[in-house]
Amino acid sequence: MRRKSLRKKGVKAKMDKQSLIIIASIGLVILGVVCYNFYMSLHPATWVSPTEQLPANKVCMVNNTYMGVQQIEVPIEDNIYYGCCETCVTTLNQKPESRYAIDPYSGERVDKSIAYIYLNPDSKYGGVLYFKSQENAQKYIEN
Repeated sequence: MRRKSLRKKGVKAKMDKQSLIIIASIGLVILGVVCYNFYMSLHPATWVSPTEQLPANKVCMVNNTYMGVQQIEVPIEDNIYYGCCETCVTTLNQKPESRYAIDPYSGERVDKSIAYIYLNPDSKYGGVLYFKSQENAQKYIEN
């Protein structure tokens, strides 16, 4: 008897709409996760070996990320740095500290324009490490 009175008041229709919204929301979340995982499987960092030296012109030196495509050249003095967008170009031009990194093996400061660049083995999405020498990179990778 109570059920019939609720139907007359439209409660069942509201419950159906709520159920539909919940199901659609769950479906969108699942679709988002699947699309994100597919996109990340296409990320350029999955195309190179962690022991392979990366070309500097395919690394955004502000985001410290291997992009897999030619970046924007930023000539400063006698060096060429690379950025992925105009904001990165501005950062490289205006903030000298953005042009340097610390060699993770030796702890020495390294100019990114002349560094040996390798994928960071601890990064999922193309993070890079800058080394003062190829030997430092090899020793770091071996450990």
